[in-house]
Amino acid sequence: MKFLKRKQIVVLALVLMIVVAGYLQYSYKKSSDSVGSAGEEDKGKIGESVYVGGDDVAIGEQAEDGGETNYFAQAKLDREMALSRDTETLRAITEDPNADEHIKAEAFEKLIIMTENSQKEMKIETLIEEKGFNDALVFFGADGSVDVVVNVPTLTDADAAQIYDIVSRHAGVEFDKIHIKHSNKNTEAQ
Repeated sequence: MKFLKRKQIVVLALVLMIVVAGYLQYSYKKSSDSVGSAGEEDKGKIGESVYVGGDDVAIGEQAEDGGETNYFAQAKLDREMALSRDTETLRAITEDPNADEHIKAEAFEKLIIMTENSQKEMKIETLIEEKGFNDALVFFGADGSVDVVVNVPTLTDADAAQIYDIVSRHAGVEFDKIHIKHSNKNTEAQ
């Protein structure tokens, strides 16, 4: 029993770190958007720590696709809230003294899978954004598929190949189970 409680504490700590990381990413991105675009002298010097968000958008352009950025931020926040809610439910099942041991073990396994998938989603989103995309959302399906939504008006074959490579390597998923969509709200606004 003591071993099971240690696992629960570790999983809880991981989930809390994920939630905090999501909140910090959201708040940093929000504060970055309110500052506007930085000039060349504000980009940093060698050896200096600089926040890199890929949001070098002029103030006029920011108003046009502000809804798009809010969509991605809101979707990430909603996902984190759902993860937190589901984690609480599964944790309550694992801690219920009246629950069957088989049910507890199943809930614990689901909790571990949810935590691992959440970490993979954040890692893949970060790597996709590092490739020059403004925003990315990654969702793991129950059937083992992965859906990716990127914030670009059009998606070239080269861009799709980069995304397929990142998702395949970090999620361990075959190409036929990866579904990439691009958001075209930017093209409709212009």
